[in-house]
Amino acid sequence: MPEEMGTGSADARTTAEIVLLDRRKTVIGRLRFRVCRECRTGRILEIWVLDTWQRQGLGRDLIHSLLVHLPGLRWSTTPQTRLGRAFFIAMTEETSVPFPPLSPLCTHLAGRFTRVWRGVISRWRPASADSETRLP
Repeated sequence: MPEEMGTGSADARTTAEIVLLDRRKTVIGRLRFRVCRECRTGRILEIWVLDTWQRQGLGRDLIHSLLVHLPGLRWSTTPQTRLGRAFFIAMTEETSVPFPPLSPLCTHLAGRFTRVWRGVISRWRPASADSETRLP
């Protein structure tokens, strides 16, 4: 049976992970995520299980472990492959927790580039027709 090893507290600026180890302490699975406690949202960045350990419910166990450690949050995921979509649809049905492949559910979980870009766009004002310099 694989051993689970989690990181400390998660917050919007740090990526946390839950790691699965085999008996030899080799990493066989990982769930990376970020959490915004202020907005009660989380974002799954990656879920991975070593090929030889797939189809044994370990991905499912990672999701269940995440939900036990961080109950009551709204979750989103990064864009998913076809297999990833099927996995998260099954997990939604099993847990009643949606895992939409959307952008982060709050601005705190957006990366630095996205936050800066949104700030620039929100302050940008197009020049009015009256203020334009007319060329002869």
